[in-house]
Amino acid sequence: MSIEAINWALNHAPIPTDRKDASTLAITLLALANHAGPDGRDAYPSVDRMMRYTRLSRRTVQRSLRSLEELGLIRPGNTRVRDANIAEANSRPQVYNLVLSAGLSTGSDGERRHDAPLTSRGRQQKHLGASAATGGGVSMPHEPSFNRPGNHPASSALGGRSTASSECGDCDARPGDPISARVIWIDRDRTRSTPCPRCAPQRLGGTR
Repeated sequence: MSIEAINWALNHAPIPTDRKDASTLAITLLALANHAGPDGRDAYPSVDRMMRYTRLSRRTVQRSLRSLEELGLIRPGNTRVRDANIAEANSRPQVYNLVLSAGLSTGSDGERRHDAPLTSRGRQQKHLGASAATGGGVSMPHEPSFNRPGNHPASSALGGRSTASSECGDCDARPGDPISARVIWIDRDRTRSTPCPRCAPQRLGGTR
């Protein structure tokens, strides 16, 4: 048993996802990987053993092996190791090598990476984290949410009007000044002030 081969069969083998027999191919490939070496070579479980692993019929196992070979995921292997371990020639099963490079690509940094899943028509498009596809397949960037803070001025729930009340006319605030500027100056130098008790009552509670 090889962890490397089983990991490839479970996570990386590019079995087309839109095939009706995709699950059957996957479990058959996993049964082979259970008998392969770390490099994917020399897997030769008998068909009877694979039937026990997969709970599939003999014909289905044999058909799955042919399909996996057609997909380029397995290929006939060297019989030398098998012949050394199984003396009776009529009891020797087919030897397969798993193509562990299938489904893996090499990036610019030389690191092997997992490709996007395959379908029968080719490789699926990878999802981009910052875009969304429209009905015509064109990627459009996500628009920032209008409801996020800072995307629009503070407004009341009805009519979008400002929550600030109009100036009372008795304080030193000018038209359009925010509530923080609605004050009454205590001295001529304008160094001390107090919030206007009429149009800025929520700021009462201290002077500055």
